[in-house]
Amino acid sequence: LPLQPIFLISNLGSRRSVMQIGAFAVFAIQTVTASPITKVVQLLDSLSAQVTAEGEVEQQQFEELVVWCEENAKEKQHELKNSAESQDSLEAVVEKANSDIATTESRIDDLSASISQNEADLDEAKAVRKREHGEFVARDREMAETQDMLERAIQVFKKQMAGLVQVNQASVKQLVSTVTVLMEAPLVAGSSKSTLQAFVQQQEDAKDGEELEETGDSSGGLQAVLDTLEDLLEKAEAQRSKSTKDETEARFHFDMLKQSLDDELKTENKEISGARKALASYKETLASATKDLEENKKDASSDQDTLSHLQLDCMQTASDHEASVQGRAEELKALSEAKRVISEMTGGASTKAYGLVQMQSATKAGSINQVVSSLRSVGKSTGDVAVSLLASEINSAAMTGTTDDVFAKVKGLIRDMLERISEKAKADAKEHEWCTKTTAETQAKQDDHESEIAALTSKADKAKSAIAKANQRIATLEAELGELSRMQADMDKARTEAHANYLESKQDYEAGIDGVQMAIKVLKDYYGKGNALLQQPIVGTHSASGGAGSGIIGLLEVCESDFSKLLAEVEADESEEEKAYEKQTKENKLARTEKETSVKYTHKEVARAEKALAEFSDDLESEQAELDAVVEYMAKVNKRCVAKPETYADRKAKREAEIEGLKNALQILDEQTASSFLAIRSTRH
Repeated sequence: LPLQPIFLISNLGSRRSVMQIGAFAVFAIQTVTASPITKVVQLLDSLSAQVTAEGEVEQQQFEELVVWCEENAKEKQHELKNSAESQDSLEAVVEKANSDIATTESRIDDLSASISQNEADLDEAKAVRKREHGEFVARDREMAETQDMLERAIQVFKKQMAGLVQVNQASVKQLVSTVTVLMEAPLVAGSSKSTLQAFVQQQEDAKDGEELEETGDSSGGLQAVLDTLEDLLEKAEAQRSKSTKDETEARFHFDMLKQSLDDELKTENKEISGARKALASYKETLASATKDLEENKKDASSDQDTLSHLQLDCMQTASDHEASVQGRAEELKALSEAKRVISEMTGGASTKAYGLVQMQSATKAGSINQVVSSLRSVGKSTGDVAVSLLASEINSAAMTGTTDDVFAKVKGLIRDMLERISEKAKADAKEHEWCTKTTAETQAKQDDHESEIAALTSKADKAKSAIAKANQRIATLEAELGELSRMQADMDKARTEAHANYLESKQDYEAGIDGVQMAIKVLKDYYGKGNALLQQPIVGTHSASGGAGSGIIGLLEVCESDFSKLLAEVEADESEEEKAYEKQTKENKLARTEKETSVKYTHKEVARAEKALAEFSDDLESEQAELDAVVEYMAKVNKRCVAKPETYADRKAKREAEIEGLKNALQILDEQTASSFLAIRSTRH
């Protein structure tokens, strides 16, 4: 008969294992002393408590899992956010590296083209100089021969006219041959050539070849030829001098051009070498950034997959937990329904089958007195007034109650007290567990928020510092761009003024050279003619100042040489300044492009940093709000859990003593009831 309720429990608790059912059965068999129905109810209560306890453990595990899921998801989200920021930064590096590579390659192409052009110009200049020098050597040799023939012819004519030599047919033929050759010279033209032709024709027509044929006055024909020869000699000397000067100037211009091209080639070769090194560095940076970008994308993809799986796993666990909670609620509902059915429908049968029929008054009194004494002792030892009051209440009930219901009433009072104390102990234990758990969790959350706030503050400070540095860099670059613009404007103005000065100086020097050359020609025409006719002057008559004229002509030639040299220097300076201006302008343009590119990408860096700073500020504000809420909640928890006049351990020991005393009282009554019950069963049988 006592085993029947056990099978009812087994049917209701389908989720309990066979070992648990066996344990309940053994417990039931060992502890049923008064009423099997009562023990069944106790077993149902015990099973419900166990199911509830397991639910609390599972709930705690689920809450820990929720915290774990949130922390890991947040960590992965931060990693993805950092990966996105790194990707933006690396993409900016790749973009800048590509821009630097394109700019540098373009610069290298420009330098290569310039080097090739300068080398070609230098080769061409060398070829021209070689050809010009060869032409000068040939022309100077020819002019030297012509000059020599003129000088010899003049000497012959002068000696003949002075009567210093004996003229024979051979000398006449030689002189005519010389004059004939001179007529083929390029400088013999016009009236000079006509005079010489007339002389040659006259000598060929002469009948007597022993003497030079003369017409007119005693020396008129020979004098005209002599004047012509001297004029031709003067022209030959002037042309040779001019040719030598032109050669000197051409050689000077070539040397200046060669020096300029050599310097420019040296500078460009050095610059192209630096550009190639910079290009290699940019390509290395591009390769490294591209590799890092690919790795960053792979890591971001892996983190995204991990986050997706984490979310799916956590959602599945939450779904399983929800099903478990629902199943546990259904089981508790079944146990509660079974308890209700047993309590409501088996009361009469239980009383008739197991109730006490008679109880001796002396035995009742002795048992109740023992219970009262035990409870008073417990109340005194624990200091619990409620237990002492219970003892008084039991004593009063025993004195005023009837024989049939006194034990039931006393047991009911004890069970009520025992249940209240047990519930209070459970509530206190649960409160202690909640306090411990909540305090730890809240402190952990507070620490996490404080750590996150510190990290966000550090990131925000770094972002602010990066923005300040970037803005400073932009300001510096813009100031440098402004300085470049001012410098270029000054260069343009200086170049315009220098070019205007050059044009003015060139015009002045060329006019000066033309004027000096004209003056030299006038003086040479006058003094040269005077020298040709110069004889012993007669006292009292005017004579040409040949010596002074020669000095003036020499001084004018020095001035002409100075003007020519200064003109060449001015032209060389203008060429050098123009090349230096163009070179510096190119460098300024390249520097402007580089600085404008740097300003552009630095602005992008500032925008990214400001965006990150705004995100950090939002996160920091959110974290601070959460931290404030956690701190406020922590204060409430401390107020609830810390400010206790009595420790939990003391309260637990006190309640255990009270429960033990109440259980002893019940045991006394149960033993008395059991002995009476067995006596009645024996009597019935």
